[in-house]
Amino acid sequence: MGLLDDLKKQADMVRSQQLSQTSIRQESLKLVDARMHQTFLYLSDLLKQLSVLRPTNPTVYAIPGVGEMQNLAYAESFINYRKKKVDDRDCYDYITMFIKWGSPNNLTIERDMPAAIQKVNEELWGFGLKFTEEKIKKPGGGFLKMKFTIPSELTCDITVTADYENARLVAKGKHFFRLGADELRIPAGDVSETLLEEFAKMLIGQPSALRKYRVAAL
Repeated sequence: MGLLDDLKKQADMVRSQQLSQTSIRQESLKLVDARMHQTFLYLSDLLKQLSVLRPTNPTVYAIPGVGEMQNLAYAESFINYRKKKVDDRDCYDYITMFIKWGSPNNLTIERDMPAAIQKVNEELWGFGLKFTEEKIKKPGGGFLKMKFTIPSELTCDITVTADYENARLVAKGKHFFRLGADELRIPAGDVSETLLEEFAKMLIGQPSALRKYRVAAL
């Protein structure tokens, strides 16, 4: 075999590898896009049912050193999606959604030490919670304590992004397992009717198997 024949053989191998990689990428793209579409349809239908049933979320949302929000009822929700071009195809880019939960029972606390007042402020700001402050003075004048009033309302918001490079769906948001941020990384091949039911359980505060997809240390 001459030099040219050897080079042709190497070139054929490279072309074969390139075709294989292209084929794998196209299959992965189709799978992720299909699972994103399935997820959007399921969640859209779920929110329609919740708007009729208006359930109460059993999750107890603990604010460290402050108190707890609980028995929050469904208030409203929204869902939408955005697409983008991937390899000349219109594919899902991300899905955005939120559910608002609330109760007429405000959470009220009082603190009289500067360090304790600062700690409450930091916790409430850190979780993005609305609150008002009222300075309570002594009968003869001068500062006595600070009264915090926190409306019992939360917005659980989630963005589900199509991660085509890693063949998975990435869900980022806050206040769906607990107060604060969480991230889920779900292989596209795992997305099914059963898994989406677990997604629904998570959203309405029921025990959910989706916890195993949580990213640690958020």
